[in-house]
Amino acid sequence: MGNIVQTMSADEALQQLLDGNKRFIAAGQDHPHQDMQRRNELKSGQAPFAAVLACADSRVSPEIVFDQGLGDLFVVRVAGNIINDQNIGSLEYAAAHLNTPLIMVMSHTSCGAVNAVASGAELEGHIASLAAAIVPAVEKAKGLDGDLADNAAKESARMTARQLSESQPVLAELVKGGNLKVVPAIYDLDSGEVALL
Repeated sequence: MGNIVQTMSADEALQQLLDGNKRFIAAGQDHPHQDMQRRNELKSGQAPFAAVLACADSRVSPEIVFDQGLGDLFVVRVAGNIINDQNIGSLEYAAAHLNTPLIMVMSHTSCGAVNAVASGAELEGHIASLAAAIVPAVEKAKGLDGDLADNAAKESARMTARQLSESQPVLAELVKGGNLKVVPAIYDLDSGEVALL
């Protein structure tokens, strides 16, 4: 059995995510790649068509939201979908070594981490370490029409996508060479829709 090779373009990968999200919204999921045949195929390696940096929130599972299966998505999850060296390194692995052509940074509405920072809540323990990455998005969202926390979640996705696109030396070079696309998005807990930002 040979290694799996990724041949999908970033635009095709993005369309596959959005099509899967439409199936999820309509409750018409295919539940692809979740059988023994797929597990056997993946014994020789992986070639996920997209990477998703998402919040750790239990209501926002990328594989479910995009109706994908085993080996389809390379998922990095952390509260507030913030980035640190470890998250960037994980995404570099997907892009540079697995040839994943797309990274989506997916925030979501009613995010507890963003809500806490936006409301000025006192964060305890290691939870407080999340705030520094979220504060700039909250500041940028102040004064915009609508819910401050949801606007900040959108800004956070935009800012994080920009940071990843400019991350030296690996991701920025892949973006510059046309081998990687990084897009921000937000998942609406009410409708189930993922909207590009």
